[in-house]
Amino acid sequence: MSKLIKHSMYYVAIVCPANVNEKVSQFKYWMKEQFGCVVALKSPAHITLIPPFWLEQAGETILQQTLQSLSITINRVDIHLQGFSHFNKRVLFINVKKNLALTEIKQQTEKHFIQMPSNAIKTDDRAFHPHITIANRDLKPADFIKAWEHFAKKDFKEMFQVKSISLLKLGLDKWNVIGEKNW
Repeated sequence: MSKLIKHSMYYVAIVCPANVNEKVSQFKYWMKEQFGCVVALKSPAHITLIPPFWLEQAGETILQQTLQSLSITINRVDIHLQGFSHFNKRVLFINVKKNLALTEIKQQTEKHFIQMPSNAIKTDDRAFHPHITIANRDLKPADFIKAWEHFAKKDFKEMFQVKSISLLKLGLDKWNVIGEKNW
């Protein structure tokens, strides 16, 4: 008799502070009202460090311990958000200005988590392009043009200091922060 193994989805990110999340949420709600885009509303505003991965729920304790044992060697990182951009006609996002310290945090975090015994996390071969998503998988290409016309004219500037890295888990209807490592 086979046992049903329960898996959950997780990702690791820098979650924006509440005041920035509130501003980003206004853009996400605009996308929902105008085009029915709701996928981006399921996550708090964030910069992904380790993209979503599946893990047996029994491994969640080890995942939490891995987060808590993470040691970032950078003292201060200021994140500067400026303007909007997109990936093809599928993803609209807020730009994160190039930041070598942020890239180093991504590398240190990935290197640390890849050492987990489960092998659930693999090296991300894509170039690191930090951003804060406004709309993604449920944005139709035809709606993209209208949405981009709207956001291309808007200006957005914000700054915040990174104080922690978060572990998020997909719940029934949204991603929830289930762990945080401050430094």
